[in-house]
Amino acid sequence: MTVEEIEKLAAWCAAAGVSEIELAETGFSLRLHIQSGNAEPGAMVAEAAKAEAVFKGVRAPGVGIFRLVHPTTGHPVVETGRSVRKGETVGVLQIGACLKAIVTPADGALGAALVEDGTVVGYGTPLYELL
Repeated sequence: MTVEEIEKLAAWCAAAGVSEIELAETGFSLRLHIQSGNAEPGAMVAEAAKAEAVFKGVRAPGVGIFRLVHPTTGHPVVETGRSVRKGETVGVLQIGACLKAIVTPADGALGAALVEDGTVVGYGTPLYELL
C-alpha cells in the first residue's frame, strides 16, 4: 500500500465516522486509529485531498538512510533538474547493508532534493518534487 492509498483510506474512515480499522494479509498489516478532533469529517476529507494535490514528487519507499550518492560507486544517482521517466531510479535507501532503489512515480523534471544525503527518513517522507 502506498502513502497516498493510506491517506485516502484514513480520510474515508474519518468521513464515515470509523475510528479504527485493521487490515492484514500475508506479509502486510496496517492498523489505523483515527482520533476525532474539532474538524468535521468532510473538512478532513477535503484537507487530505488538498495535501495529496499539493505534493507531486518522490517519497521514501520505506525507513532508512537517504542516499543521493550511491554508496558503492561514489557517484550521484541522478542529476537535479534532469527529465526523468516513471520508474526511473533517483536515489537509494540504505537499510543496514541493503540498498533499495527510490523510483519516480511519474514522468517529470526532478527538482532539488528535499532531504540531505545521509538523512534518516521514514516511510512516505517527501524526497524530491517533480516539476
